[in-house]
Amino acid sequence: MDDSLGRGASAMAPQWISWPSLWRGGLLALAVVFVLSTQLLFQFSLFESWPLADILAGWLEYFVEQLLVGGCIFALIAGTGFVPTRSRVRRHALLLLAIVLGALAGELLLMLRLQPSLDASAVAILGSRIARWLVVAGLAYLYFVFRRQAAEAVAKVHESELQRVELDRQMTEARLQSLRSQIEPHFLFNTLANVQQLYRTDPGRGRRMLASFVAYLRTALPRMRHDETTLAHEVDLARTYLDVLQVRMGERLKVRFDIPRELAGLAFPPLALSTLTENAIKHGLNPLPEGGEIDIQAHREGRQLKVGVTDTGAGLRASGGPGAGIANLRARLAALYGGEASLTLEANAPRGIRATITVPIRAARSGQA
Repeated sequence: MDDSLGRGASAMAPQWISWPSLWRGGLLALAVVFVLSTQLLFQFSLFESWPLADILAGWLEYFVEQLLVGGCIFALIAGTGFVPTRSRVRRHALLLLAIVLGALAGELLLMLRLQPSLDASAVAILGSRIARWLVVAGLAYLYFVFRRQAAEAVAKVHESELQRVELDRQMTEARLQSLRSQIEPHFLFNTLANVQQLYRTDPGRGRRMLASFVAYLRTALPRMRHDETTLAHEVDLARTYLDVLQVRMGERLKVRFDIPRELAGLAFPPLALSTLTENAIKHGLNPLPEGGEIDIQAHREGRQLKVGVTDTGAGLRASGGPGAGIANLRARLAALYGGEASLTLEANAPRGIRATITVPIRAARSGQA
């Protein structure tokens, strides 16, 4: 019950006025009154006839009089904030009316203090002073409105940018979730088909392939639930994947690892090394009857970790260029690290491709090591 009353009261309260706005408006009114009062000091003929102390005393009295009128105007403008209206036109009309009535009230107080009755000339002077205040206060109000509209426009642009960034983050997260849920289907089906065939023709090799395949799945599946893993885990995944393929390819596949122990615990994007390894097999070694060699190495270069997969396969031209896996990997690196990460492909002499992932050196989060 109390919550609903609070929400109702908040909905009925005028949303356009706030204490910071009143504070800024009061300072602006004070500045306007001060500037108007200084016109007395620019009447240089006064300095020829009156002492400086008398001139300053007269200016102070004039400043207090202008402050009275400005205070009346500001009080009525502040009072319009409690008039409920959602129409901008009505709001502006109310504020202009508040300026006129405030100026009328303030100038009348000053005039009646000196002249209890008003004649035609006094009314004309009163009208001219009100018109002056309307022009001055109207210009100050327009400045205030334009500043507020500019601030609202900047806030809307900022909010739109935040919404766009959040949408990009959600889309990126959705792509990453989709990528995490995928294991190369051809690899799965081919491995299961090979296991079935080997159990008929060579049960020993079939059992070895099945054991390597189970080890691969045990290593791969937990990593798909994280944005980061460690280089050691990625190397283990690549090793179990290549163990499966070595059973299938036999002497056609040779593997070498060069991973310094001090780099093993560093953070690394999941399935990134596996993507490069699968790409080297699929586009590099598989097309060649004699197969080839895969060399996986890592080293530190300044504040960057570089992990490379080099093969002696068919090369960039013969393989038709990088596949969808490489494009997806580049997108994942950009999503996770922005411009701090990169993936480069270059020719390997005398044959093959060298693919290198560069990521910033980071310690693995707790639970990932």
